[in-house]
Amino acid sequence: MFELTLFYLLLCYFIQENRDKMPLDLPAINRLNNKCIVLASASPRRSEILTDMGLKFKVVTTLKPDENDPTAYKTRSEYVADTALMKAVEVYDRCKDDNQLPNADIVIGADTIVVKDEHVLEKPKDREHAFKMLRQLSGQTHQVLTGVHVIYKTKSGKVATTSFVEKTDVTFSVLDSDIMSSYVASGEPFDKAGGYGIQGEAALFVESIHGDYWNVVGLPKNRLFMELIALADNVFS
Repeated sequence: MFELTLFYLLLCYFIQENRDKMPLDLPAINRLNNKCIVLASASPRRSEILTDMGLKFKVVTTLKPDENDPTAYKTRSEYVADTALMKAVEVYDRCKDDNQLPNADIVIGADTIVVKDEHVLEKPKDREHAFKMLRQLSGQTHQVLTGVHVIYKTKSGKVATTSFVEKTDVTFSVLDSDIMSSYVASGEPFDKAGGYGIQGEAALFVESIHGDYWNVVGLPKNRLFMELIALADNVFS
């Protein structure tokens, strides 16, 4: 299991280091690129993932603060799905009403959360909070959930949507105090949900992954790719 996980992480690193390679020349991707695609996120990692797919898009970040309370939802999946919906709708409506923004045909909204024992781990507020999160994750398995909401215009001009939630199980090795101290001192935990970035130094802590690696980075590349290809084939063909 360790060897397979290490191979998978090295493969993902190799892919990230070779982003200048040409994407697949697919008719479905070409059809999508004839539409105005908007990513409702300022995340550079999500932008990289869409670029890897060969998509041309514009970025319009949501102006509405995330005020959803995870404890108000029955499940964490419902929470992350609703947050992604909120982001996509807010950006779609602004693009429709503001002629200074792109006239969006497709808006992609997403939200990613880290969950341990049904508790959502937000971005750490300070060093002690970052340490606390790492102690919670050390030697344990947690879940990363990404909600994705896609709003699009059909050929007839009607507005339709598709949405899903992707889950990835991530298991950390046991981390000693020196490792945690060094990681917190690096500054990497502070702008990331759950207090770590798998595409960064925290890749060293990952013992195993069950699910889509890219889901942990910020967008489930496989599921989103298949959903967009289905749109291109069934709606935009």
